[in-house]
Amino acid sequence: MPFRLTRSVKFLLISCFAAFVIQQTGDQFFGTHLLTLFALVPSGFVLEHRFWQLFTYAFLHGDVMHLFLNLFILVFIGAELETLWGTSRFLKYYFTCSISAGILYLLLQIFLWGGDGLYTPMLGASGGIYGLLLAYGLIFGERVFLFMLLFPMKAKHFVWVLALVEFMTTLFSGRAGLASAAHLGGMFAGFVYLWTRATWSLLKKRRALKSSQMPEKLRETKKNPGHLKLIVDNERKLNKDAWSDSDQDPKTWH
Repeated sequence: MPFRLTRSVKFLLISCFAAFVIQQTGDQFFGTHLLTLFALVPSGFVLEHRFWQLFTYAFLHGDVMHLFLNLFILVFIGAELETLWGTSRFLKYYFTCSISAGILYLLLQIFLWGGDGLYTPMLGASGGIYGLLLAYGLIFGERVFLFMLLFPMKAKHFVWVLALVEFMTTLFSGRAGLASAAHLGGMFAGFVYLWTRATWSLLKKRRALKSSQMPEKLRETKKNPGHLKLIVDNERKLNKDAWSDSDQDPKTWH
């Protein structure tokens, strides 16, 4: 995979790294408790109306490895998708996945677990990252890369393996599986986003094609009112570009 830094990826890299340094420094040395304010805490979101947490939680991370893994994938997967889509669409997609993952986490904590879970913050960019992985697997499905740096695997197969692992973790890890459920939420939101956009784009192209053919049909009907006219339908060609049409307390890390 090519290494490149696009505009949105640079913004997310700098923002996540800066937020990590500020949060770790403030919480450990100055007692600022920034996680309470900016991580996604169900009680804070619902009772104290800290609605910004649904956006800001994705910029915070629990430790260096958590930060590194998310940003590593962001560079090698996100940059290529932004190059394909453009900055605006990339950011819309990324934050759609991230916010959807946060909403699912809130719903599960509030309506399924309750209790102490209402005060357990979630942080990390993985909701958006897993959405990017899904998009990469759908668009560049035939590409082969090394799974766990050992096993060659096509991107489309990797997505299914990833989804299965997260699903099994959700089922059998109890409360700890809520992070995996959030990952699945990000992937599902990404699929719905791509499917809706592709369907809408296809419908618009079909309408445009029919509109462009209509005057010709009328002219041919006037010239040859007693003969049938064969109209060739090229709509099947429209599917080719449909997907790529031209963003000490317990913690849940994901």
